[in-house]
Amino acid sequence: MGTSYRAMLAEVRLNLACRLLVDSSKPLSDVAKFLGYSSASSFSRTFARLMKVQPVVYRRQQLAGKRRQASHRI
Repeated sequence: MGTSYRAMLAEVRLNLACRLLVDSSKPLSDVAKFLGYSSASSFSRTFARLMKVQPVVYRRQQLAGKRRQASHRI
């Protein structure tokens, strides 16, 4: 049997959330609203459950990694 609609939606939302957290400076409340969550706290709980890290921590880690990569290119 294939992937359920619910599982597919969760995967798409998670992938988009990761991109938005790294590629934009939007507040978590805006990211949550854009992805269809009822609140930033609901988004944060779901993201943390799936990614094993809070969204603000994920954003900070990913941006730090981007800065390190950029400094190595110089």
